[in-house]
Amino acid sequence: MRSPRNVDIEITTKCNLRCTYCSHFSSAGDVAEDLPALEWRQFFSELESLCVMRVVFSGGEPFFREDFLDIIANVASRPMRFAILTNGTLIDKDIARFLASTRRLDYIQISLDGADAKTHDSFRGSGTFTRACRGIQALMDVGIVPVVRVTIHRKNFNQLREIARFILEDLSLPSFSTNAASYMGLCRYHATSTQLTPTEYSEAIETLLELTEIYPGRINATAGPLADLYAWRLMEQARLGLRPPPQGGGFLTGCNGPFQAIAVRADGVFTPCQQLGHLALGRINRDPLISIWQDHPILQELRERSQIPLTSFPMCRDCPYVFFCTGNCPATAYTQSGQVNTPSPEGCLFLFLQRGGRLPAFGVKVDE
Repeated sequence: MRSPRNVDIEITTKCNLRCTYCSHFSSAGDVAEDLPALEWRQFFSELESLCVMRVVFSGGEPFFREDFLDIIANVASRPMRFAILTNGTLIDKDIARFLASTRRLDYIQISLDGADAKTHDSFRGSGTFTRACRGIQALMDVGIVPVVRVTIHRKNFNQLREIARFILEDLSLPSFSTNAASYMGLCRYHATSTQLTPTEYSEAIETLLELTEIYPGRINATAGPLADLYAWRLMEQARLGLRPPPQGGGFLTGCNGPFQAIAVRADGVFTPCQQLGHLALGRINRDPLISIWQDHPILQELRERSQIPLTSFPMCRDCPYVFFCTGNCPATAYTQSGQVNTPSPEGCLFLFLQRGGRLPAFGVKVDE
């Protein structure tokens, strides 16, 4: 693409919560000052000139920034749309009405990690469950259906049935999405208490598979147990010759982000994505986005990952799934190895099975 379709903006690193599985690499309580709104408005003019379709705001907690609604209003005044990733605790009726009035909100994602306050608040803080639910209701009252995201971790994986029932029946939402605590950011320092073991991951897969049958079409995932199940099922079927290999199988094609989007940190620095925030590409209002997007060597390197065969890595060479795998996320690969041009062990089916994981849908076993 000539220019990015989406721009992901970390509008602030400040947050009113202290979640131990946060994917950010710095503490929310130890941050620099936010970039002034004037600089963001100038940047939005550049995005408009490049026909960028959507801005996705995240944090930190976006609504923790006092002038966030003014920033949204500026985006909404242009031929662009926007989305918001939030914990939902600061959304009230006035904010909900404002968001509805813009008529340019594509989606708003709210995190909800339990079916009750005890579970949700154990990681996100006292009172956050009630406030998040209040925010969800405020949005629904004005006709905005939020995307609820459930992060699965060690304290809630055995409550997935109750969580699904609460979101889909009690809150009457049409669907929700799941992911899992990943070895990223602050979660690295709490991995033992947050990340699922292979056995727990297997149980989460089994439960989610059961729930997709109870609530067909209403539970989604782009990462975590359910997303892995879908990808791994295709890999196993391809290995057995029951279907063609997945597109890009056998190469580092596990991330399409560098072809569609770019990120901006709260200090105005361009990065390939928010999970690769240490890879600085330039700065807004100083370095033209079009030049960075089309010519920056780091982005070119990430795009050229798709030409690297998995058989070139010793860890993959003897894997029975090597020609059906796409190498997973470059950001998690970097977190664990210091390199982006390598497969990530997180999301590796063969390692999962070797460590005692199981896939109930087709009984995959590791050869002895």
